[in-house]
Amino acid sequence: MINHTKTYGKTKIHQEENDGTRTIMLKYYKTIRGKFNKNVKHYGVGVIKTEIGSNQINQEKQEFNNICKQKSEVEELLSILLKNKVTPIDLKYVLEDMAL
Repeated sequence: MINHTKTYGKTKIHQEENDGTRTIMLKYYKTIRGKFNKNVKHYGVGVIKTEIGSNQINQEKQEFNNICKQKSEVEELLSILLKNKVTPIDLKYVLEDMAL
Protein backbone atom coordinates (compact mmCIF):
# COMPACT_ATOMS: atom_id res chain seq x y z
CA MET A 1 0.00 0.00 0.00
CA ILE A 2 1.31 3.44 -0.96
CA ASN A 3 0.34 6.31 1.36
CA HIS A 4 2.06 9.66 1.15
CA THR A 5 1.56 13.37 0.78
CA LYS A 6 3.20 15.98 -1.40
CA THR A 7 3.15 19.73 -0.76
CA TYR A 8 1.52 21.68 -3.58
CA GLY A 9 1.86 25.27 -2.39
CA LYS A 10 1.80 27.77 0.46
CA THR A 11 0.40 31.25 1.05
CA LYS A 12 0.21 33.82 3.87
CA ILE A 13 -2.45 36.20 5.10
CA HIS A 14 -1.52 39.15 7.31
CA GLN A 15 -4.22 40.76 9.47
CA GLU A 16 -3.89 43.81 11.67
CA GLU A 17 -5.56 43.52 15.08
CA ASN A 18 -5.79 45.72 18.16
CA ASP A 19 -3.03 43.77 19.90
CA GLY A 20 -0.71 43.46 16.88
CA THR A 21 -0.38 41.65 13.61
CA ARG A 22 -1.67 38.14 13.12
CA THR A 23 -0.17 35.93 10.41
CA ILE A 24 -2.04 33.00 8.92
CA MET A 25 -0.03 30.50 6.91
CA LEU A 26 -1.87 28.04 4.66
CA LYS A 27 -0.19 24.94 3.26
CA TYR A 28 -1.89 22.86 0.54
CA TYR A 29 -0.96 19.28 -0.25
CA LYS A 30 -2.15 16.27 -2.18
CA THR A 31 -2.50 12.80 -0.76
CA ILE A 32 -1.76 9.69 -2.78
CA ARG A 33 -3.12 6.26 -1.89
CA GLY A 34 -2.58 3.12 -3.92
CA LYS A 35 -1.39 -0.47 -4.04
CA PHE A 36 2.02 -1.68 -5.19
CA ASN A 37 0.69 -4.63 -7.20
CA LYS A 38 -1.91 -2.51 -9.00
CA ASN A 39 -1.10 0.69 -10.80
CA VAL A 40 -4.20 2.44 -9.44
CA LYS A 41 -3.80 5.60 -7.39
CA HIS A 42 -6.41 7.66 -5.59
CA TYR A 43 -5.72 11.32 -4.90
CA GLY A 44 -6.97 13.64 -2.20
CA VAL A 45 -6.28 17.10 -0.83
CA GLY A 46 -5.45 18.67 2.50
CA VAL A 47 -4.99 22.09 4.04
CA ILE A 48 -2.99 23.03 7.14
CA LYS A 49 -3.65 26.44 8.68
CA THR A 50 -1.10 27.81 11.13
CA GLU A 51 -2.14 31.01 12.88
CA ILE A 52 0.52 33.03 14.67
CA GLY A 53 -0.69 35.85 16.89
CA SER A 54 0.18 37.57 20.14
CA ASN A 55 2.30 34.87 21.81
CA GLN A 56 -0.01 32.13 20.58
CA ILE A 57 0.12 29.56 17.78
CA ASN A 58 -2.98 27.68 16.64
CA GLN A 59 -3.08 24.99 14.00
CA GLU A 60 -5.97 23.43 12.09
CA LYS A 61 -5.88 20.64 9.52
CA GLN A 62 -8.44 19.11 7.19
CA GLU A 63 -7.84 16.31 4.70
CA PHE A 64 -10.05 14.44 2.26
CA ASN A 65 -8.70 11.30 0.61
CA ASN A 66 -9.77 9.30 -2.43
CA ILE A 67 -11.66 12.12 -4.15
CA CYS A 68 -10.34 11.48 -7.68
CA LYS A 69 -8.19 9.08 -9.72
CA GLN A 70 -6.54 11.62 -12.01
CA LYS A 71 -3.44 13.54 -10.95
CA SER A 72 -4.41 16.44 -13.22
CA GLU A 73 -7.82 16.79 -11.52
CA VAL A 74 -6.35 17.01 -8.03
CA GLU A 75 -3.71 19.52 -9.17
CA GLU A 76 -6.39 21.71 -10.76
CA LEU A 77 -8.36 21.56 -7.51
CA LEU A 78 -5.28 22.48 -5.46
CA SER A 79 -4.66 25.42 -7.77
CA ILE A 80 -8.17 26.71 -7.08
CA LEU A 81 -7.79 26.22 -3.32
CA LEU A 82 -4.45 28.05 -3.26
CA LYS A 83 -5.66 30.93 -5.45
CA ASN A 84 -8.70 31.48 -3.23
CA LYS A 85 -6.87 30.92 0.08
CA VAL A 86 -9.34 28.26 1.23
CA THR A 87 -9.01 27.39 4.92
CA PRO A 88 -9.45 23.92 6.48
CA ILE A 89 -12.92 24.82 7.76
CA ASP A 90 -14.08 25.84 4.28
CA LEU A 91 -12.50 22.91 2.44
CA LYS A 92 -15.47 20.58 2.93
CA TYR A 93 -17.92 23.15 1.57
CA VAL A 94 -15.75 23.93 -1.46
CA LEU A 95 -15.52 20.22 -2.31
CA GLU A 96 -19.29 19.81 -1.91
CA ASP A 97 -19.93 22.79 -4.20
CA MET A 98 -17.58 21.32 -6.80
CA ALA A 99 -19.41 17.96 -6.48
CA LEU A 100 -16.26 15.88 -6.14
